[in-house]
Amino acid sequence: IIVPLKHGLKVGEDVLTEAELREATAGDVIEAQEEAEKLVITPQGAPMLVSSPILVGVGLLRRQIKRIGNLNGPLALGEIKKLNPEDLDLLQKALDKMDQAAGEAVSDRGRDAGVGW
Repeated sequence: IIVPLKHGLKVGEDVLTEAELREATAGDVIEAQEEAEKLVITPQGAPMLVSSPILVGVGLLRRQIKRIGNLNGPLALGEIKKLNPEDLDLLQKALDKMDQAAGEAVSDRGRDAGVGW
């Protein structure tokens, strides 16, 4: 699906204002989860893998962006961070609608229930 962005993504002198999204694959979900894992040491000194739900959601989102303007996806995390929060919200809502229409169980996309994008 095509999503017009209100603010766009600035790349050099260009401001890219049209995003094309695609459905998630199992590989996208797995890669996003792996990418969000971090090895930490517990207070007891044991190693433990923890995962950031926010980073899982962003990792999945960046993989589902087929392109923004002439910039092909998946986008790098740094490129996602350059988006205006309003544009990030537009992308997230479009992907939520796509997931609902497809009947997929890509729930919450890593968001905390109390935190909006």
